Parts: sequence; C-alpha cells; structure tokens
Amino acid sequence: MILSIAWRNLWRNPARSLLTLLALSGGLLMLLLNAALLEGMKQQMERSATALTTSPLQIHRQAFIDSRDLYATLPWVYLDQLSQRFPLLKMAPRLYADGLASSEQSSAAAMIRAVDPVREVAVSELLRHLRSGEAKLERVVDTADGTVRDQVLIGTQMAKQLLLHPGDELILVTQAADGSIGNGLFQVAGVLKPIDPGFDRSGVLMSIAAYQELMVLEQGVHELAVQAPADALLQARIEQQLIALAATHPLDKLGGAARIRNWRELTPAVADIMEMSSAMMGVIGAIIITLASLGMVNTMMMSIHERTHEFGILLAIGMSRWRLLGMVLLESLLLALLAALCGSLLGSVLGLQLERHGIDFSAQLPDGYDWGGMVFEPVMNVDLQLQHIWSGSLMMITITLIAALIPAWRTLRLKPVEVLG
Repeated sequence: MILSIAWRNLWRNPARSLLTLLALSGGLLMLLLNAALLEGMKQQMERSATALTTSPLQIHRQAFIDSRDLYATLPWVYLDQLSQRFPLLKMAPRLYADGLASSEQSSAAAMIRAVDPVREVAVSELLRHLRSGEAKLERVVDTADGTVRDQVLIGTQMAKQLLLHPGDELILVTQAADGSIGNGLFQVAGVLKPIDPGFDRSGVLMSIAAYQELMVLEQGVHELAVQAPADALLQARIEQQLIALAATHPLDKLGGAARIRNWRELTPAVADIMEMSSAMMGVIGAIIITLASLGMVNTMMMSIHERTHEFGILLAIGMSRWRLLGMVLLESLLLALLAALCGSLLGSVLGLQLERHGIDFSAQLPDGYDWGGMVFEPVMNVDLQLQHIWSGSLMMITITLIAALIPAWRTLRLKPVEVLG
C-alpha cells in the first residue's frame, strides 16, 4: 500500500523526477568509468613492474641492493640448486653494469643488462617488447671481413640519440671487474619499446656470454628473477632455502647475505601510487555522487513544499509523523534504486565496450606516455569489475538517502493546525 502510494507520488512531477534520475544515473556512470580506468591503470602498472622492469620476486646480495656493488654476485650453483628445489618456478639470471655507448655520430651513458634469452622469456616480456628489428642476442659473423660481433638490443631514446637502427654498430666502453678497460664492438639487432624512462634513455641488453667477455666477470650473477606469485609463504620458503645454501656454499662477507624481495619492495613508488589510486577511487566517487545527490535535496524540498497541505491532512487523520517520514524517504529510495539500475546498466555496457577495445592514443602517443616514472602503453586499459558496480550503487543509494533526509526531516516538525489553518 505505502509502496504504491510512494511510487505514484514520485511521478506527480515527472519532469523533476526524470531530471533527478538523470543526474543520479549520470553520477553513477561517471563513478563506474572512473573506477574502471583507475583499475586498468593499476593493472598496467603492476604488469610493467612485474613483467618488464623487474619480476614478481627477485634475489640479490645485500651489497648489490645497497650500492649496486659489481662484485656482489650470487654463485651459479644458487640458480641450479633453487631450480631443483622449486621445479615449478621459472628463474632467470641477470647481470648489470654501467658504461659508455658510442656510435659514429654521438655518445651516451649506458645501463648494461645481461640476460639468458631462453630463461628470460619465461619470467618477463622484455624480449617481446620490441619496436623494430629482431629480438636476438646471438653472436654473428660479418661476412664482409669475418669479424665476430655480439648482438644487443637498445632503448628507444638511445637509438634516437645515437642515430642507430637495427644492423648498425655500437661501441661499448666500461670498467671490467678485474680493473681493466672493457670495450667491444656490437651489432644492434633491435630497438625495444619504452620500458621505463631510465632504460629507455640508456639501456643496452646483451647476452650473458657477451657480458662475461666484456666485464671479465664469470663467477656469478647479480640477480635471480623469479616468476611466481608474490606470496608471503613462498617467499619465506625460498628465504629458508637461501639460508641453507649459504651454509653449504658460503658467501663472502663483503657482498652480504642473499635476500629475496617481492616487486612491491623493489618498486615501492609504484606500490604507493597504486594504493593512492585506490584511495582516490573512493574519494572521487564520493564527490561525484554527492554532487549528483544535490538534485535529490532540491527535488525533496520542492516536493515537501508543494505537499505541505496534504501532509497536514494525513497527520490530522491519524498518520504518525515517523510513518510520514518513512513514506517520504521511501520515495527517495525508489528513485535511488531506479537510478542505480539505470546507471549500472549504462556503466556496464560502456565499460565492457571500453574494456574490449581500450582507449587508443597510438596516433598521438605512439611510444606510450611517461607518468610517475613509469612508461604506459599507448592503449589505455579499462577494467570494470563487479565490485565496482555494487559498491558504487550502494554508495549512491546511501548518500542519496542521507541527502534526502535533510529536507524530509521537516515533516517531523509539521503542525496540522498551522498547516490547515
């Protein structure tokens, strides 16, 4: 009975109710699209951190973590033993160094990274993140003069700065581990898409064999990248295995102990940005819905003002004030539920469409864009989740009822004698 009365009262002024419905539905639609965009950005940030720049888990010596000590290496036996102990996990060795890269036209600082191509493809997408050329890190023979050269991959900005293209020659100069000057002539096999600003400007990727020859460093690796869930229990198990390995294969004290860290520890700035984006999602959503709910306040104030005489009659014939308040709030609830349904349907349709195709900025930003020290793909990911829909709808209904309660509270102060007199 009360429900049908509330529904009829709601449409006494259809234009006003429709405008309020559009405002609330539009607010929920904006909230859902904002949540989907932020969720897509978070996923892209995590993918960049775990699949391109680092990996879900990494193992280093403490001195390498603290100061990038060239001599703080893990013995190769650590990779063999850990691979045997955890056969389902994918692991890849990496080595690092700094140097100077030169072409015939210019020179630039070089961040050298060495990988095992076979193992690397199992833990990251780095070798598949190619812009031009081929993802080869092989040793090739020049048919013209018979010289042997190792192939390397370089960052996009380095290629532009040094005017290099696939097939060109690159000279690397660095200080080797034995104190000598390490230098070599390499062939650029390909150019990588932007990964992170630092590697994009000065990154050089080579094979471990080429690195060992250049750096005269064969006794170990600087990093073991592990493709595995960032699970605390698994991390603890690997930590225990590292302690056991240190007992059977002692490490020198200068390099420190072996430590395993997850990607959040490796890239705390990224983790902080992701947490901030989650908080921003809630704050922005509350602001959007609150602004949209102001229309509900206006609707209820006008409705109560126009129906003051009617409310006075209802009170005079015996309806309680609280029941009258409940009827007014029920009208607001019905309008909020209808807006939630419309906004959710529109948001789901548009969100799924954007999720399928993404938001493509390839024409304007072919190399992606740099934000917060990370490089994002030119196609922006969108991910609308079920929890966004129900939490956004619940937030809208709650805020709308609170907004409607302000004018509805006036019904408790109505006096039938004054209203009817």
